[in-house]
Amino acid sequence: MRRSTAILFALGITACSNPNAVNPYSAAPALPTGTAPSSISARLGTAGADSVTQLRFSVDLTVPAYPLCALTPPAAGVLHGTGLLTILMRATVDASGGTHIGTTIHGHGTATDETGGSWVWSDADLNNELFPSGNTSSNSFEQTVTEGFHVIGPKGQKIVVKGTFHITMVGGTTVVEVEKGNHEDNESCESGFALTPLP
Repeated sequence: MRRSTAILFALGITACSNPNAVNPYSAAPALPTGTAPSSISARLGTAGADSVTQLRFSVDLTVPAYPLCALTPPAAGVLHGTGLLTILMRATVDASGGTHIGTTIHGHGTATDETGGSWVWSDADLNNELFPSGNTSSNSFEQTVTEGFHVIGPKGQKIVVKGTFHITMVGGTTVVEVEKGNHEDNESCESGFALTPLP
C-alpha cells in the first residue's frame, strides 16, 4: 500500500503542477501573472483556495494466479479484465498555511479467469494527507490511507484486499503508526493495473 500511495502522490503532484500531464479536468484557481505552477502551494495561493483535479483512465487489470495472489482460487488461474478508473484529487490550504490533500480512487469493471468464468471487480481507495507547514519541510505530516479492492467470481468466490494505514510524523519522528487489514500481505493481488488516460 505504501508503494502505491507514493506512486499516487507523485501522479497527483504531477497532475496538479502540470495540467497537461494526463489531460485532467482541473478546477484550480487562476495563477497570478508570472507565477509558475511548480507546486501545489503555488496553485492554491491563499488560505481556503481549492485545487481540484479529476483524472479518468481506461484500465487493463491482471489479478495474478495462486500462489502469487494467495486469495485467487487455484482453479481460476490468472484473471484478465478491463474497466474504468477515476481519480479525484483535492488540495486546500488552511488558515495556518497547512496543505491538505485528499485523493479518492474509484474503479470498476469485469474480468475473465482461465476457465472462461466472468468476474466483476471494484476498487475504492481514500488517501488524506496534511502537511502542516505547507510547501516548506518541517518533517511533519499526517497520512491516512483506506484501501478496498474486491473481485467477485461467477460462483461467489471473493478476492478482497482491504485495510487502513495511518501515520503521524512530528519533527521527523513517527509518533503514531497504525495498520490493519490484509492489504500488506495481499498487495500483489491488486498490483496489476495498467492505466490509459482518457480525454
